Amino acid sequence: MPDFNALLQANRPHLSHKEQALGDYLSHHAAAASTQSLTALAQASGVSTATLSRFAKALGYANFQALRVALAQAPAHPPLFAEIDDGDAPLAVAHKLFALNQTALAATVDRLDEKTLTRAVALIVGAKTLGLFGLGASNLVALDGYHKFLRTPVNVAYTTDYHMQLMAATRMTAQDAAIVISHTGKDQDALRLAQVLQGNGTPLIVITGNARSPLATLADCLLVAVAEETEYRAEAMHALIAQLSLMDTLFVLAASATDADSAQVLDAIRRTIAGTRR
Repeated sequence: MPDFNALLQANRPHLSHKEQALGDYLSHHAAAASTQSLTALAQASGVSTATLSRFAKALGYANFQALRVALAQAPAHPPLFAEIDDGDAPLAVAHKLFALNQTALAATVDRLDEKTLTRAVALIVGAKTLGLFGLGASNLVALDGYHKFLRTPVNVAYTTDYHMQLMAATRMTAQDAAIVISHTGKDQDALRLAQVLQGNGTPLIVITGNARSPLATLADCLLVAVAEETEYRAEAMHALIAQLSLMDTLFVLAASATDADSAQVLDAIRRTIAGTRR
């Protein structure tokens, strides 16, 4: 079950003021809230039942009942967010950063579902060409995907320059597929890429940290990389490990789905690379 406090912190920038206040109320009254009905909890927290239901789904829970279960499992006194202090010893900093990454990975995998992964892999292995698109830190994830998918029989396309990405997106068709990565899901350039692809009928697999973002609404398959905001690490950088792990998952599943062909491609690549080491 996804950790309530981790999901609340990660999704806070995307919540309305009313939802943020509701989240704080639930965090401080988790035990009591976990036993209340939808109507009773709505009255106690001062919101409508519709707001409470929307809030549960905004955090990634299937329904109100799933939120109640998560509240029952939440610690009575949730630890404060592990910010890095100036006086922290190097090892303490490392422990905090590793803990944050572990939290991001756990929250991200808890939001995955079988249907979405199956659909995404089908789009990838059935594509004439798989395009990988991302800007800024997200371009690193696209590059990582390109590096990995070269090991499969999937024909893959990638470039770093935004205008060249636009050109590549313009040439893609309904027979292709695209993975678009954007942490906020609000970047106008990333949105433009997705809109061009959608206009061509190209199926979109979106990796983002904001399930409510404009980019998310364009997705045929939506994968949410959950990460908490910190003072010392920009959100996009903190989300990087979760995004990379989602890309890893897509690669491994696609390679498994094309097992025999992927093995031949990988063997050929290994022979070629081995020739550089003599």
